[in-house]
Amino acid sequence: MFDPTIDLMPNEKMILASNPHWMYFGKEVLGGLVIIGVLILTMLSNVSWIDTTLQWLMVVGIIAVLISLVIRFANWKTTRFAITTERVAYQSGMFRRRGVSIPLNRVNNVNFNQSLIARMFNNGVVTIESAGETGDSVFENIPNPKNVRAVIFGQVEADEQRDSDRDAAALIKAMQDNIAPPSTSPAAGQPTPQERLAQLDALRDQGLVSDVEYATKRQQILDEL
Repeated sequence: MFDPTIDLMPNEKMILASNPHWMYFGKEVLGGLVIIGVLILTMLSNVSWIDTTLQWLMVVGIIAVLISLVIRFANWKTTRFAITTERVAYQSGMFRRRGVSIPLNRVNNVNFNQSLIARMFNNGVVTIESAGETGDSVFENIPNPKNVRAVIFGQVEADEQRDSDRDAAALIKAMQDNIAPPSTSPAAGQPTPQERLAQLDALRDQGLVSDVEYATKRQQILDEL
């Protein structure tokens, strides 16, 4: 029930994970300051009925703050914001769980917002603009939001590079299969040596084969002529 762990998919790695900033407990901190103020008034007051009233208010206030603090801590403990190699994930809820998962390839933009007080404590709001029906996702009480924004952009770029590498590898394999010398006589629809030479030239122009690979394959094709 209190497990904050975000389950990872196969080959997925955790890059950054955190619970909300301690300012998540702002109301409880404010309530504690009020109780301290009431305590000071009680110490300064010389009227008995005022002392009694303030004491009762202080007792009620302490109980209310403690109850709120316990509930708030449980919610804080079960709230998690994470950035992985595949997505941005968020989950919260002690009894009723709520989760958000945004694939990196759907992230369009990331913004953060900090008030003056939030800047003093390095806390803020992160807004992720993503493609799809969900639209913008807003995450509050994120520690060091400027760094979070930079990490997300870094992982988006890395994800795009991985996709590009996979596409390039698949393209190289497909085209190299097409320009490989046939082991038997050419079948109908099979590329001619001239066509395979053109495909090889295209691979070289796109930088998908090295000079050594180009020379080797070209010689193989010329030997068939």
